[in-house]
Amino acid sequence: MKEFLMEHFFEHGMWIVLTYVLVLVAMGVDLVTGVRKSRKSGCKINSRGYKRTCRKAMDYFLPMMCLSCIDIIASAVVGLPVLTMVYGAYCVFCELKSVMETTHEKEQIRNDLRELIEMSEGVDELKELIRKLIK
Repeated sequence: MKEFLMEHFFEHGMWIVLTYVLVLVAMGVDLVTGVRKSRKSGCKINSRGYKRTCRKAMDYFLPMMCLSCIDIIASAVVGLPVLTMVYGAYCVFCELKSVMETTHEKEQIRNDLRELIEMSEGVDELKELIRKLIK
């Protein structure tokens, strides 16, 4: 019985480690392609982008660790660490989706935000003109 449990935990551990490695690789690919896209488009690369990668790692790995603990507890019943693997697949999907996004789409979003900011500045000027006219 003890040998069965040790083999079972070892097998679960292997699947969990593989899932973590796949998520790390996907995050690395996203980081490298993001830096390349930024350099290609001429955008300045700053520490905030790298901090977002660290924040993303925390967002991915903290829930993944909890799910891994649940999977280990349930390993006697379930043959594979399903929760960890499903969440890992979701994380990899998100990273691949991020890699597939084109620079053009991101630049369009930035341009739209700039236009909104410019419009809001125009609204402030309009408010000042109305205030002057009312007085």
